[in-house]
Amino acid sequence: MLKKLRKLKPMGQYILVLDQGISGSRAILVDSKGKIITSVECPLKPVFPKPGLVEYKPGDILKSQLNAIKTLFRKIGSKKKQISAIGITNQPSTIILWDKSTGKPVYNAIAYQDTRGADLCRERSVQRDMVRERTGLILSHCYTASKIKWLLDNIKPARKLLDKGNLVCGTVNTYLIWHLTRGAVFATDHTNAAHTLLFNIFTKSWDKELLELFSIPAEILPPILPTSHDYGEATIEGQAIPIHASIVEHQSSLIGNGCFEEGDVNINYGKDGFLLINTGRKIFILPGLLTTIAWSNNNNTTYMLEGSIHGVNHIFEWLRNNLGFISPKDNIDDICKRSGERVFILPALSGISSPYWNSNITTCIFGLKSTTTKNDIVRSAVESIAFLVKDNFNIIERDGRIQLKKIRASGEISSMPYLLQFQSDLLNMPVYKTQDHDAFDLGAAFLAGINSRIWQGLLPVERLVTAKKTFNPRLDEQDTRKLYERWRLTCLYSKEWSKNFT
Repeated sequence: MLKKLRKLKPMGQYILVLDQGISGSRAILVDSKGKIITSVECPLKPVFPKPGLVEYKPGDILKSQLNAIKTLFRKIGSKKKQISAIGITNQPSTIILWDKSTGKPVYNAIAYQDTRGADLCRERSVQRDMVRERTGLILSHCYTASKIKWLLDNIKPARKLLDKGNLVCGTVNTYLIWHLTRGAVFATDHTNAAHTLLFNIFTKSWDKELLELFSIPAEILPPILPTSHDYGEATIEGQAIPIHASIVEHQSSLIGNGCFEEGDVNINYGKDGFLLINTGRKIFILPGLLTTIAWSNNNNTTYMLEGSIHGVNHIFEWLRNNLGFISPKDNIDDICKRSGERVFILPALSGISSPYWNSNITTCIFGLKSTTTKNDIVRSAVESIAFLVKDNFNIIERDGRIQLKKIRASGEISSMPYLLQFQSDLLNMPVYKTQDHDAFDLGAAFLAGINSRIWQGLLPVERLVTAKKTFNPRLDEQDTRKLYERWRLTCLYSKEWSKNFT
């Protein structure tokens, strides 16, 4: 139930961001200039009942987030009284079922990495086109629908509560909001709802046919609100603070990097890379890419395309731990500069994602000679990330309806200048280096700050996001084209190898 919320006046100049991620919960204080004043992180450990199964104890999620907030409050002292609002950003597709009369969960939270819903999705594969057309996503166990179905089928307390009308479910943001408001608000936002496979991105509501496909009763799902909205008051250590934003981490990164215009792109080179393309108020369903909601308010909804690159960090761990080609002390940029020959590697240690979506393909290296060194292979791994990004961009360019404007790079691996320079060369566009790690948090802060009137819309916020460095294309276009042709052959030959020998 969503109770009527009273309009609150802003209390001060700070935003409190709650960032609930896969390895921990963070509390971050952001000021009116878009600067992070301080932050606190409390670790969170998943549970692995069996291979392929990943869970969290819901109580641990809540406790880690509350501990992060309380520790932050002790650090900032009197500044806590000047907090205007809370913005929440979270890991998507992790689902929790609980008793709405007590708040007690009926089972552990099932994480997005969990594979127990894979068979349920395969059984419904004949409906994959319908799922794609309505959700903008592929039919996958990574999203929450199959997890909810599994819980209803296998956890007896869940079925008993459902029969009594006391069962509710939600992703991590919904669970936190429910507890922070002491059960007063049961709601989710457009971006979290869009990661369930139950949400229609055209109607912006739970879809009747999708609910029937997974046999999920609509009454257990939360009402859906815009990402920038009033989500009630959180009561923390006797202090009431309005919650003014809720958004998934990836979408929050798009905002945190200042990608507010149609055609703006954020490439995040994190542990898993992803690229997000702002498509404004237009919905595009393109082959190989995901379509979803970027952010929303009461008046407008902004959509985006999403591509992903599995295991960006994994490839470097493999080079370091399995092959011994790099060490933690090595400067990978220097290694790339020492490379004298170009080889090509398709980094598919855990398959490849968009635009190919092939979980069976294996890692292959082409162009090895007697003179090839480990430096050459390390450089090929770095360049492969840029090549995979280019593959995703090609989908957009071939479609021709979206004019790409500015590209902003963020994430841990974006600290490699060689990567960003090569990316700029491949795309033949400038690449602007922005935040390393904070864009997720700043996006949620910006949304909450706009809703609490710290900032008057997106334009003042955009001015707060500045590029640390700009990388302009240097390679000759003909040379770039030849390199990309070799890469395309690498993908083709790797696919054929995997098809015949796996």
